[in-house]
Amino acid sequence: MVTSSPRRILPLCFVVLLLCSAPCGGHRDLDALLKLKAAMVGPKGSGLEDWNSSSSHCFFSGVLCDRDSRVVSLNVSNIPLFGTIPAAIGLLDKLVNLEITDDNLTGRLPAEMANLTSLKHLNISNNAFSGSFPGEIVLGMTDLEVLDAYNNNFNGTLPIQLVSLKNIKHLHLGGNYITGEIPEDYSEIQSLEYLGLNGNLLTGKLPASLSRLKNLREMYVGYYNSYDGGIPPELGSLSSLQVLDMSSCNLVGPIPTTLSLLKHLHSLFLQVNRLSGSIPPQLSALNMLMSLDLSINELTGEIPESFSELKNLTLVNLYKNNLYGPIPKFVGDFPHLEVLQIWENNFTFELPENLGRNGRLKDLDVTGNHLTGLIPRDLCKGGNLKTAILMENHFFGPIPEELGLCNSLVKIRMMKNTLTGTIPAGIFSLPNLIMIELNDNFLSGELPQQISGGNIGILTLSGNHISGKIPPAIGNLKSLQTLSLEMNRFSGEIPTEIFYLKLLSKINISANNLSSDISESISRCSSLTSVDLSGNNLVGEIPRGIAKLKVLSILNFSRNQLTGEIPAEMRSMTSLTTLDLSNNNFVGRLPTGGQFLVFNDTSFAGNPYLCSPRRVQCPSFHSRKPFATSKIALIVIGLCTILLFLFITAYRMSKSEIQKSLVWRLTAFQRLDFGAEDVLECLKEENIIGKGGAGIVYRGSMPDGVDVAIKRLVGRGTGRNDHGFSAEIKTLGRIRHRNIVRLLGYVSNKDTNLLLYEYMPNGSLGELLHGPKGGHLQWERRYRIAVEAAKGLCYLHHDCSPLIIHRDVKSNNILLDSDLEAHVADFGLAKFLQDAGASECMSSVAGSYGYIAPEYAYTLKVDEKSDVYSFGVVLLELIAGRKPVGEFGDGVDIVRWVRKTTSELSQPSDAASVLAVVDHRLSGYPLAGVVHLFKIAMMSVEDESSARPTMREVDISAVAVEDEIQKPLTYQPARFIELSNINIAEENIVSTKEREVIEVPDGEPRNSGVLEAKDEIKKPQVKLLAFSLIVSSLLSLKIVYMLELPFYHTRKIRDNLSPDCTD
Repeated sequence: MVTSSPRRILPLCFVVLLLCSAPCGGHRDLDALLKLKAAMVGPKGSGLEDWNSSSSHCFFSGVLCDRDSRVVSLNVSNIPLFGTIPAAIGLLDKLVNLEITDDNLTGRLPAEMANLTSLKHLNISNNAFSGSFPGEIVLGMTDLEVLDAYNNNFNGTLPIQLVSLKNIKHLHLGGNYITGEIPEDYSEIQSLEYLGLNGNLLTGKLPASLSRLKNLREMYVGYYNSYDGGIPPELGSLSSLQVLDMSSCNLVGPIPTTLSLLKHLHSLFLQVNRLSGSIPPQLSALNMLMSLDLSINELTGEIPESFSELKNLTLVNLYKNNLYGPIPKFVGDFPHLEVLQIWENNFTFELPENLGRNGRLKDLDVTGNHLTGLIPRDLCKGGNLKTAILMENHFFGPIPEELGLCNSLVKIRMMKNTLTGTIPAGIFSLPNLIMIELNDNFLSGELPQQISGGNIGILTLSGNHISGKIPPAIGNLKSLQTLSLEMNRFSGEIPTEIFYLKLLSKINISANNLSSDISESISRCSSLTSVDLSGNNLVGEIPRGIAKLKVLSILNFSRNQLTGEIPAEMRSMTSLTTLDLSNNNFVGRLPTGGQFLVFNDTSFAGNPYLCSPRRVQCPSFHSRKPFATSKIALIVIGLCTILLFLFITAYRMSKSEIQKSLVWRLTAFQRLDFGAEDVLECLKEENIIGKGGAGIVYRGSMPDGVDVAIKRLVGRGTGRNDHGFSAEIKTLGRIRHRNIVRLLGYVSNKDTNLLLYEYMPNGSLGELLHGPKGGHLQWERRYRIAVEAAKGLCYLHHDCSPLIIHRDVKSNNILLDSDLEAHVADFGLAKFLQDAGASECMSSVAGSYGYIAPEYAYTLKVDEKSDVYSFGVVLLELIAGRKPVGEFGDGVDIVRWVRKTTSELSQPSDAASVLAVVDHRLSGYPLAGVVHLFKIAMMSVEDESSARPTMREVDISAVAVEDEIQKPLTYQPARFIELSNINIAEENIVSTKEREVIEVPDGEPRNSGVLEAKDEIKKPQVKLLAFSLIVSSLLSLKIVYMLELPFYHTRKIRDNLSPDCTD
């Protein structure tokens, strides 16, 4: 028998192990990837669709394998994923390259990442990872060359373990919330070529020891870090440095002259600090310098003459300092200069005549200096100029004709100078121009008849001497949003073509010599929010179609020659907040009710033939013909007599029915210990606490000591025009949620409806935030209110069937109870949709100016994303402490203001954006939490509704960081009742015994104990009406007598003188 030697078996076993190890490792990698997919899902519950067990993991998107089917590279960047990185990532121990960037992943990094000892490249930037960065995971990554964790939510201090990485070249931990000081030991990472710590919350002094990093090429340590002291002069020994960015980090003192030793430096960014002194002339030794930004400091002196040596400069930003003197002529000689921004200094004399002659100039901004002379003719010689901003100086002479040929121009802003001559005709047809602002100059002549600039959005020529007719070709400016031609010398008519511009929102042609009528075409301009045609010689009547302008907020037709009656249709213009029709020739009676209740007599002053309700006697403006007058009076008497007879007859015949309609009925949705008469006693002027979109709100103190809010709906409570009653009663009667205002019941008769809500003693968020006590509303409370309001709206959108759209979400409709807990209120505009995600077309825009989503305002299509937009505006209010409109200039709301402010940041980041707009009254707020809510707000106000998150996503995102923000909140998240749909809520929330409501077959709710309190006010009203009719009849007789008396005497005299008369 032959026996196998162990020595012969061992090699065989080794071969078998080798053959099996690769497949086993591959299976382990497949299992790890599937666990990653399960933990990182897409916005609709799916993501990484091709990652499934039916195919080889080496063919998964973003996956690369070696010959043994082991994963060596994983790249899942730029995919909308949500979730966390699971511990299974540690199974991919052969990974060399790991990129999980530009996703939406959250949570902490798992400790199992320490198993990835083969990693050379680790990039997890642009996510929302939180907690301290776990430095221990990199201890075994001895070959790591790139570590990029930029723009996450990491906090804590900088990990000291990074010092052990001897091969690392690229270290980027910027854009987080890391605190503390930069460790001195970081100077031992001699392999570093790139160091990014910008955009954190670092403090202390900048370590001079960083000067020992001799291989460092790029250093970014600024942007909202806040260091003590100034720039260490030792940094001048970083001989390999190419980019030095220490902007916006609270540096003080002078600019060290040793920086001139950085011979390879091509970019120096020191903006937004408190640097003082003059600009060191020694910096001219930086002959490779391309970008120099010293803006927003406290520098003084002149631009050094030695800077003429800086031949490679492409960007020069010196704005917002205290620099003075002339702009040296050598600036125009820089062969590569593209950007010159020196605004808000004290520069004098002329711009260099050769400026722009290099053919590369793109952006020029010299606003707010004391410059004079002519505008250089060669600014756009190379055809690259995009912005020419020369406003608020003393330039004179004409605008160069060459600018009318500059097809690259995007913005031209030269207002508030002393420019003369005509505007070059070509400017109005430049293909890329979006803004023309030439107001407050001395420009003259006429506008060209050929205008075709299809991208021009703002055209402001006010305050000049421009004459002639307004060209109809302005109607070719299809992108025009603002047209300001006021205070010129225009004559003739207003071209009807202007009113066909669908995007036009503001038009001001006041203080000219226009003499036409106002075209009915104005009703086609549906986006108009402000119209000012005052101070002209306009004639004719106000077009009745003007009432179709559903978003119009300001209307000024004063100081014209307009005639006719003021259209009664204007009563329905609920968005109109400012109206001036004074000093015209309007006649007839002023319309009453509706939006006219908002305006006082000054809006209509100077119209002698206009009769307002407050005038006892209306002026007469018709010719008096005695027989016609008497006939009219007799007809009036007859009609009054017939009307009185019919009224008395009808009153007697239907007395019982009328009495029945005056019965007040209380319907309760829970047990109430008061009755209808208790509610009615509270309807007094002194109890008014607010006026909403559909009614007046009173505070009522009930006999049992309970306070309720009583909303009296304006108008009738039945039929088609119920002013929101049906919507509110059908919505709130079935809803129970902690963060939605609770409807206790309602009191009604045939004519009036009173809704009874739980009383909120702290009023609305809008009143508190924008009132004198707004400064006391600190971040913890603001964040809590945001989360609670999000929960309420989330319930309406996702837990009700059909889903409920509020349509008027605003800070004034978020009410606060005694604990300042938020409750969503006012469902007078609520709209039901049968299918989530579907849109419905409204007949008119409802909601409040500043909160209305773009697609709703312009297309009248509404879905749940319209509420999301409005809620995003509320979040911006909470962050910025500003009202949505009224604080940013005409036509600018808080969304546009935030976008403009953040877009002007030279080095934008999330933290920089927040600090640029955050409410200055806030103190000690956690920047992480504010930035997170700011991100949610900006996603919510996207112009495209499809790009906005759902309210559930907003709710989840807002709550997700509650435990992660730097200053944790101490309250418990608002708990809400989970309901699958409205019908279940109706069965489970309130028992039949509690509700005291019986549903009758016709759908009309009936209270089990109906109270019949008679409306005693209306009986004397009936008597008063009858009495008034009798008195009016007697007055009519008196008027006829007085009118006919003089003519009777005239006829008698005439008859006496007649030759045919007899004795």
